[in-house]
Amino acid sequence: MSRILHIASRPALAMMAVILMACHCGGPVPPTPPNPPEPPVDTRSESLKAFLDKTDIGLYVDSEDIIIYDDLYYQKAWSNEEGSFRIQRDDQSAFLNIRSSSQSASSSYQVEYMTGDQNVTLVFLKLQNVQSDGSSIWLWNETMKTGIVIPEGIL
Repeated sequence: MSRILHIASRPALAMMAVILMACHCGGPVPPTPPNPPEPPVDTRSESLKAFLDKTDIGLYVDSEDIIIYDDLYYQKAWSNEEGSFRIQRDDQSAFLNIRSSSQSASSSYQVEYMTGDQNVTLVFLKLQNVQSDGSSIWLWNETMKTGIVIPEGIL
């Protein structure tokens, strides 16, 4: 009789082992999630980053304010036909005049300016539109570390 019991208990023990293993196993192992993408590296120069923080219309060299438009002391004028923009102090002691030579993402500009403490300076620059917020655009030349903020739609 014990032999019959022994033979009969074998399948029951095997079935219990299978059930225990299935319950204990927890199912298939989920795949490891992919690593999140690396954040993009900001390759802009520190001078450009500082320039992009400027909000006033004007000329900046190495993030220093050279000529900044102020409603109280300056006037502004532009000609879409000629592709020019000018700000000047009421007493004419300082001015900034920008004239576009071409209309593209990286255009050539004639930039003429005078501050109260120096003579007229004239430079020809290739300026790239690096930012726009709907009311102003930021034009930048990386080599000369020179930037100009002008109203949108002027040049």
